[in-house]
Amino acid sequence: MQIATKKKVAQPPLGSSFNKVWGAKISSSLGDGVQMAALPLLAVQLTTDPLLIGTVGAVATLPWLLLGLPAGALVDRWNRKKVMLRADLFRFAVITLLAVAVLTGNANILLLIVAGFALGCGDIFFDISAQAIMPVVTSGDPALIRANSRISAAEINGEQLVGPPIGGVLFSLSHSLPFLGNALSFLISAIFVGSLKGDFGNAPTTEPTRRNLRAEVMEGLRWLLKNRVLRTLAGTAAIGNLVFTAQMSLLVLLAKQQLGLGDIGFGLLLSSTAVGAFIGSLMASWVARKIQVGSIRFIGLIVEGLAIVGLGLTGNPWVAGGMMATVGLSMSMNIVIVGSLRQRLAPAKIRGRVLSASRLISLLGAPFGGILGGYLAGAFSLSTPFVLGGLLMVLVALVSLPALSNRSIREALEEASATTEATPNQGTSK
Repeated sequence: MQIATKKKVAQPPLGSSFNKVWGAKISSSLGDGVQMAALPLLAVQLTTDPLLIGTVGAVATLPWLLLGLPAGALVDRWNRKKVMLRADLFRFAVITLLAVAVLTGNANILLLIVAGFALGCGDIFFDISAQAIMPVVTSGDPALIRANSRISAAEINGEQLVGPPIGGVLFSLSHSLPFLGNALSFLISAIFVGSLKGDFGNAPTTEPTRRNLRAEVMEGLRWLLKNRVLRTLAGTAAIGNLVFTAQMSLLVLLAKQQLGLGDIGFGLLLSSTAVGAFIGSLMASWVARKIQVGSIRFIGLIVEGLAIVGLGLTGNPWVAGGMMATVGLSMSMNIVIVGSLRQRLAPAKIRGRVLSASRLISLLGAPFGGILGGYLAGAFSLSTPFVLGGLLMVLVALVSLPALSNRSIREALEEASATTEATPNQGTSK
């Protein structure tokens, strides 16, 4: 008697256009991870002022607050492949000049701050363009989630797992080596992007070719705020970033005072988040095929909230590491799956503006997280911001459920699909 076996259907390849974008992201993310370790190490060599050292670490995020919205509008005006290529070449030039300054002994703390800000500006244009281009270099919803899963894994692997240790080793050999390596990573990324075939700009239109930049920015922001699903996603992400920033800003105190860890133990505790995030990014495509996105988001927020509460209450380092890994896994999975949803809902013509507006709103909670967490820890106890932050995440999951239910998301996707059929998607790749 022959037993029937269920054949596993092989998923079609994502295609050469995606592979080139993926290769560019792998290279540039590895370089970013190397730089993430090397910049603060160099800053400590140049000054002992904590404010200046902190500024070097913080300045790379400042461009998102200053340029995030107009950058999205400009990306929608321009050919997105060319934007990515020019961003890579710009970052290559900046980091090469910094490497030469280090090599010749002419580096100073002001140069590091300026270079960090310039690199952050390049990151904005590259990242928005790469996000906006993804629905063009992939075909179909499952392929988009698989593609974003691989992109997310490349980012986590390069920026958090592999890159920083390499950066530390290279810096110990020669202070200029990590910066030369980062310059090479941007050059390799530019080669991948330059080899893309196809048209990645918006199709010709009968509308005026150039409007006021502010009007274009507001068009994307208004579209986001009118869309119930995307508006709620951005708002919940802002609260999530507030809680996560409070958690990370107090983690060193939790590790030393409550968990009894030393410097190495603290580093391992940090890496547990990255390990969980890497696993989550790899699992995202499989989970998305089994569970609807509304359920994934709801369960994810509940899991993250309870894990943060557990982190604040435990005195066991192993339990704490497990809680950190759980948060990383859930966050990473939601970033991939919810990010794919954003790309599918945003109209191609204004996708850059919508995605940059969503990113900016999502980041609004981050600057206040550390301040609020520090206040709560000082006024009450170290565990208070963790417990309250985790419970806030659970509350947000419950309150936002009607707007982000499976039904609401399905209706929003159907509406977006109908709009796309009426107005064909711009940009083609080969």
